[in-house]
Parts: sequence; C-alpha cells; structure tokens
Amino acid sequence: MNQPISTQEKLLSAARNLFWTRGYSNVSVRDIAKDAGADAALVSRYFGSKQGLFEATLSEIPPWPALNAAPGDLLDAAAASFSRPFDPCADQANPFTMLMANVNDPEMGQTVREMVQRHLADPLAEKLGGPKADTRAAMLLGALFGMALMRKHFQLEALASGSVNEIEAQIRHLAQAAMRFAE
Repeated sequence: MNQPISTQEKLLSAARNLFWTRGYSNVSVRDIAKDAGADAALVSRYFGSKQGLFEATLSEIPPWPALNAAPGDLLDAAAASFSRPFDPCADQANPFTMLMANVNDPEMGQTVREMVQRHLADPLAEKLGGPKADTRAAMLLGALFGMALMRKHFQLEALASGSVNEIEAQIRHLAQAAMRFAE
C-alpha cells in the first residue's frame, strides 16, 4: 500500500521543481507553499529557511555515477552519462537544469559553484590523477556541460537527432580532445 506523501516531502518536491527550473532568487516561499498545497510557515518549521529548503534540494542530488568508474573506463562512463536523448519531462528539473538556473544567482550562485567544485571537479581531478589533473578535470567538465547545454537547452538538431551511440561517440571524442588540450 502506498504511503501518503508528507507535507515536508511535498514542500521539498515543489521547491526542487521551482528552484531547479526558475532559480533560487526567482522563487518565493509562497510560490513553493502554493505548489505544495501547504502553509508557507511550514518551510521554517521543516527546513529553517528558504535557503535551508534550497540546500535540502541539493542534498538529494546523487553522486555522478561516472566517478565510480574504473580509471580506464572514466571517459566512456562520462560520455554515456551525457548521451541520453533529451526528454522534456525528465529534463524539466534535474541537476543540470538546477546548475543552469542557479549558477549565477546573486544569493546562491556561490553555493552552487562550490558544490560543482567539491562534488564534481575535485573528485574528477583526483580520479584522473597525474599532472594538471585539475585543469584536465575542468576541461572535461566544460566539454560535457557544453555539449549538454547545446543538446538540452538549445536543442540543436544536429546534436539531438543522432542515435545514442553516435552522440556518445561524439561526446567521447570531444572529451578526449578537451583533456589532451590541457596536457
């Protein structure tokens, strides 16, 4: 039997959808409460503040699976994770859209940039190892995020119409070139 969704979970879900698509500063606690069908005062009760609620949505982001790949499989895993077709429903509010909506936010942009550094760039550099690992990690993330931006937000036909295998091969090639550039 399905358990009813708690008010706290409804607030968290509404916050995730709104923060991750519109950006932190463009969303009010009242917007979130309205979408959740809850009293706005409950945000303070459950999360302490609007910022606490935003941070709770960030804590839900799972680690990037490519970071668990063996070093020799890292590029393949990274390319695979960025090659699935654009899905308007699934891609409405996901970690990538959250980054795009919040990286330059005047209140939470620094938090988001630090999260990318701490949870993506630093572990990726450690996994890559060797000279200029931090630069190679940044170049790899730049290539991956750039491709995702062009495919998912700009929806360029040339990048959206290929098969998953074709797109994955293109992303792998781009990622390899980006990392060689940093050597």
